[in-house]
Amino acid sequence: MRIYLDHNATTPMCAEARAAMAAALDVAGNPSSIHAEGRAARAVIDDARGAVAALLGGARDEVVFTSGGTEADVLGVVGLALAARAAGRPPRVVVSPVEHPAVAGAARGLAGLGFAVDAARVDGDGALDLADLATRAAGASVIAVGAVNHELGTVHDVAAVAAIARAAGAWLHVDAVQAAGKRPLADLTAVADTVAISAHKLGGPAGVGALWIRAGVDVAAAFPAGHHERERRPGTENLVGIAGLGAAAEAALAAPARWAPAIAAAARLEAGLVALGARIHGAGAPRAGTTVNAAFDGARGEAIVIALDLAGVACSTGAACTSGSVRPSPVIRALGLPPARAAEAVRFSTGPTTTAAEVDRVLALLPDVVARVRAAAQRRAGAGGAAGGADHGPASS
Repeated sequence: MRIYLDHNATTPMCAEARAAMAAALDVAGNPSSIHAEGRAARAVIDDARGAVAALLGGARDEVVFTSGGTEADVLGVVGLALAARAAGRPPRVVVSPVEHPAVAGAARGLAGLGFAVDAARVDGDGALDLADLATRAAGASVIAVGAVNHELGTVHDVAAVAAIARAAGAWLHVDAVQAAGKRPLADLTAVADTVAISAHKLGGPAGVGALWIRAGVDVAAAFPAGHHERERRPGTENLVGIAGLGAAAEAALAAPARWAPAIAAAARLEAGLVALGARIHGAGAPRAGTTVNAAFDGARGEAIVIALDLAGVACSTGAACTSGSVRPSPVIRALGLPPARAAEAVRFSTGPTTTAAEVDRVLALLPDVVARVRAAAQRRAGAGGAAGGADHGPASS
């Protein structure tokens, strides 16, 4: 049996979502049609919208369905920025250097459209320097941060960030993709202007997400075409996926302790990793409790991930959206680590089904895996290769 410790990338679908999607497959109407079949399809979407709104602690009309968390983040960040510029507000956006590629990429896209984009400092654990953020927020129209970091599991003080945004007259976008289902989202919608979530991080299907938009806040459409989703996101709605998201949201709201086993498993894993000599990134900051980002000196993270995969364990080196990159994670680099140390990072993320026995099995495998990865790196160095470079073959044998 394989051991799955990559829930931050995708968590397995819950039974409620599967059942809702199976039922939605039999609904043939287009939700934009006014006949009985269309109304039946629209009812599925309306029910799901209500469930997502309840999870977010907002109103049904404040929820816009998207193709996933990335689109929700882009629509939130870019939509707010474009609307702000159209209203004559400063074309300036502030993010942090540890944001998910969806937020960071949206900011880069805005820079190409003439926006000034600034990044507030973080400390060696990935915590925001709020004083620095307040300075950089002056003259900004949008601030964007993640509630729970996708690689470190660290938790930003969103309430404090919101106070800074209000003082600066800026809108606040929050990426809550890693928070949904694990932490109360009403705390975020109480202070933010837009909040993004993704279905496949909380037990729903991939390919669907949602953006909550505070009533009265203007968000420009990313693609101004069509009337769907109140003209915020054109295209016929993904009926089956939306049904799955709604069911997953409803299940998460009904079982707030569902992730408690994941927190216990992650704590057990972290203690074991420390005992094996690993360093833990972000250990000094508040964390959500289901993510452990660890590193062993002299052992490249990519090689450890490959070796563990061959041994039946799934984990990662960082965001699934950038897993093909050979460069060290910008999140880990932002902690002040040099490239060689940053390249040693391995992300373990637990879920509701993770067991103590699985954790113990991974901890039992790691000493040999780390020793082989280090030996392979030393052989490469001795042969004139770059010290600490990736060695896929020997490390994975």
